[in-house]
Amino acid sequence: MAPGQDRPVLSQQQTAQYLDRLQIPKDQRIYDVAALKPEHAYQYLALLQKHQLVQVPFENLTLHYSPHRQISLHPEQLFKKIIGDNNGRGGYCMENNGLFAMLLRSLGFNLFSAGARVFDDDIWHGWSHMILIVTIGESKYHVDVGFGTHGPIQPMKLDRSGTIQEHIRPATCRLQWDNINANTDPDQRLWVYEHRIHEGSEFRTTYCFTELEFLPSDYTVLNYYTSTSPTIFFTRVVVGEKKILGENGDIIGHLILGNNDLKWRIDGAKEREVKFATEDDRVRALEEHFGIKLSQVERDSIAGLSSEIK
Repeated sequence: MAPGQDRPVLSQQQTAQYLDRLQIPKDQRIYDVAALKPEHAYQYLALLQKHQLVQVPFENLTLHYSPHRQISLHPEQLFKKIIGDNNGRGGYCMENNGLFAMLLRSLGFNLFSAGARVFDDDIWHGWSHMILIVTIGESKYHVDVGFGTHGPIQPMKLDRSGTIQEHIRPATCRLQWDNINANTDPDQRLWVYEHRIHEGSEFRTTYCFTELEFLPSDYTVLNYYTSTSPTIFFTRVVVGEKKILGENGDIIGHLILGNNDLKWRIDGAKEREVKFATEDDRVRALEEHFGIKLSQVERDSIAGLSSEIK
């Protein structure tokens, strides 16, 4: 990784390690996409996104199971935590999308990152999420590997048609070029990402974003708030999620870690659930189902927090 760069790239060895972590088959690996036709570059991007969502969990364990409880966005630390330590770890949006951006950049993709506002409890919250915008040929695509359960599972073209795209069956999603009800200026337009759980349900607004490029210094501010504010659920509960791959090679469900339980959701239905009665139950589940083995120091660090299972 080149030192002193705001938007660093991985070395060839680091890129190979990353692709190993994603379990990309050797015969499907491409280390420079520059010569690919746009349709083939898109297919490779979709493959990388799918494997990232399956292999690298969305999780906030550092805020609960570490003595410092601080999220570092330093490129070297991100690579070490998620790839180098080989311990099944992932991160939340700015970690997973930040690291994925490094991989894409290293493979020759043209991209930048942007901020997003999350819509929750009928309220638009401030900039707190990170997404990627990847340009392939003449088209731009919205890419996100750091939102969790309802986040997109494939690149979504930035066009204004509102095309409905597949999600994990029976769910679907779409992008709308629209204003949001919190704006006072009726002429404002943003990309609004929407998700619905099945065809008979309504689309629910999830987040919105613009095509304004965010700088690394912007994420320093966002990361500080989302990792320290007592009003953010990240600081109050343990969460984790990763996608489940079916035998046909498609994503068929989620493995969802809540503060006190673990659920398997397949094809839109809860297939299995495990309740945690003790901290040991949750720690064992992390190791068995996420491949994350916490050290004794990390395990002890949750003592006294509201997220501790007592």
